[in-house]
Amino acid sequence: MPVENQENIKPAPWYKAPEYILVLLIGLLYIVLIGKYRAFDLDSVWFLSFSHDFWLHHIVTDTLMHASFPQGMGGVVAFGKLAAIVQGIVLSIFGWSVPASIALNASFGFASLILIVNMSRRLGYSSHFTVCYVALLGLGEPFVLSGERARYEFLPLFFLCLALWLLARKNIVLAMFVAALAAEVEPAAVVIPFAVFVAILAQNRPTRSYKNLLPRIALGTAAALAVYFLLHPDIVSVIHSANWGVMNAGSFPGGFIGAYYIQTKRHWLDLAILLAAIALSLRPAKRHLFTQWPALCFFTTCIISALLRWGNGSYFVFVTPFLCLFLIQAFYAERYWKWIVAAILLMTLPQYAYRFYFWSAHPDFSQNDQHRVAEAIVHASAQIGKSPSDVMILGNFNLWYAHPDHFSNLDTRNFYRTTLHNADLLLCFDQHLDPILPQNKTPEISCSGVANVSKPLDTLTVNGHTLQIRVPDSTITSIP
Repeated sequence: MPVENQENIKPAPWYKAPEYILVLLIGLLYIVLIGKYRAFDLDSVWFLSFSHDFWLHHIVTDTLMHASFPQGMGGVVAFGKLAAIVQGIVLSIFGWSVPASIALNASFGFASLILIVNMSRRLGYSSHFTVCYVALLGLGEPFVLSGERARYEFLPLFFLCLALWLLARKNIVLAMFVAALAAEVEPAAVVIPFAVFVAILAQNRPTRSYKNLLPRIALGTAAALAVYFLLHPDIVSVIHSANWGVMNAGSFPGGFIGAYYIQTKRHWLDLAILLAAIALSLRPAKRHLFTQWPALCFFTTCIISALLRWGNGSYFVFVTPFLCLFLIQAFYAERYWKWIVAAILLMTLPQYAYRFYFWSAHPDFSQNDQHRVAEAIVHASAQIGKSPSDVMILGNFNLWYAHPDHFSNLDTRNFYRTTLHNADLLLCFDQHLDPILPQNKTPEISCSGVANVSKPLDTLTVNGHTLQIRVPDSTITSIP
């Protein structure tokens, strides 16, 4: 127990406690950022297409980018059905759109912070210490990013926080069950059950009751495996038929943790803070932190991440509950807690103010825009003599909602002859939509990229962008 952080006064009611007030303010920030964090994000549409296809059409493969497992998720054939079910239930009521999905993900992020606050107080951390911890965790870029995109990280993160909360309540079986269940959502989330396993052993080390712990850990893990095989009864044949040679393409030394710290220059400050925390913890007064569960779980996750070699920095959020707690343990001093919170706010809030301002000037397409594109598709379908419900679209992913049932992404990674010749209509913009990515890195293909293999059919202006509806040229037998 962190005795040095305990308070000797009666705790305030939850609605007056500063840690819960801070969580509420962070939740309001999540709401304000919806649609303003990053409007044109391929992954938000991509993962949402997995959920849409699985929930409405029982399709487990990827129909937007035509990627096959293990090249990315490849749909929900091996992972992700739990997240697809959650999104499917909610979005079938509120509508299939990125804003609705982000609102759902942000809600799970908010709930995760509530669990973390309650966990911290149960473990004996003071109210001021918890405020610092929640500020660093909830306002950190990885946590905000998981809630402001429609990817699947929101659910493993919630499962992780729920497992830690259950662990604080001494419910070992349920904690391990929830932690192991997180691995069904995304393959990189396999780090979560290992980290929680280490946390269980570390928190129960003084009791030396491992003989009683291990059967409960095994029971929780076995129950989660049973759920996984119920959701994926064909997983053995999927594994045997998968092309595992493609795994090397996205590998990175150190895995997603190494990619997060090294690939993006703005994260070098985060790395410097971590190294400073490690240096501070080498002092005799702080050396005990290395044997406590936050540090042990963080280093365990680093090792597994390096072994997996998945270089996607989006998964870094799975380590943040352990990392942020270790950082606050290293830097915290009760008399300086307000300065610590101020430093965290100064480090995090300006980037969100900039993103809000920047993306307000580059907004995503509204529902009215999507309806206009859908009507244009119906009109173009009549011109080529096909039913709108059967027409196959190859187009910019930002227009997926206008025709989600038969839509493939017009993307540099999947633009090949079979995709083109299977399409009835092409939807492209005269200019790239994403103002952030360099032209040589954007996956978007503008109309100039398909001018030699298609013919114009219609043109309309959507939110200030010129959209062309084109038909593939059947006389062309090869793609330049």
